[in-house]
Amino acid sequence: MSDLPKIDLEGDSEPLVALALLRIIMECSGEKTEHDRDWILSTYADCLAVVGGAEVSYEDDEDEEEEEGKPEED
Repeated sequence: MSDLPKIDLEGDSEPLVALALLRIIMECSGEKTEHDRDWILSTYADCLAVVGGAEVSYEDDEDEEEEEGKPEED
């Protein structure tokens, strides 16, 4: 995403590394993801958790996407 402002990050604190990871994710997601306030804060929280050593599961998100594509059962 080229419209992100240039920010020089220095240091290795967990919040700073999480911010760098968030910027990478934003650049990679491009136009296909709306980067609204809720998305940014939620994704940053996930980045903080991962940098802190937590495992973040996205199985629920994948299950919802699969269910949306299936026809409804009677």
